[in-house]
Amino acid sequence: MFCASFAVAQTDSKKLWISGKVKVLAGLEVVDPLDAFAEIEQLHKLELIDPLGRFRFDYLMPGDYKIKIHGLGYSTLDTLISIRKESVKDLQLLIVADCEVSRKMAELDIKNGKPNLLLIGGIAPVVYMDQYKFEEKYDIEYKDYGCTPPAQECVEQYNKRIFEHLDSRYGKSWRKKVRKDVIGLK
Repeated sequence: MFCASFAVAQTDSKKLWISGKVKVLAGLEVVDPLDAFAEIEQLHKLELIDPLGRFRFDYLMPGDYKIKIHGLGYSTLDTLISIRKESVKDLQLLIVADCEVSRKMAELDIKNGKPNLLLIGGIAPVVYMDQYKFEEKYDIEYKDYGCTPPAQECVEQYNKRIFEHLDSRYGKSWRKKVRKDVIGLK
């Protein structure tokens, strides 16, 4: 579920753009998205969303664009934006967290050869000396969200799919060597 609002900006038709900001409603809290990206579906154009939730697509032609936001624990429905003679600036998107997309994000990370094991640490990240050997051996990276994680349920669903991937690729022996603070591993 999402809400959208935006303003238009006068500009040269050769330099049209869409810029905006994303916020996530997680429970009763509105937070900035973490590790998210914006996509214009029909152009297969992706832009990372910065830590403050901002994104921008440049060099667009007049037309209709479907924008979708992807991230751990949320994914929007298509937001249809029309550009004619003016750019769209300050598009505001509010997304409701939905952990079902976490498994899809894990699938995408596996497909792209960049799977992670997610951790929720504190204000100072913990690093173990042997974790780099584990990461190299099992072709995976630990990712610590620190004290500003997505919902724990979303982290667990992501990790669950990664556990399945590791089990199918390496058997269960990896489980004896993995960090014990990986979320969802029992």
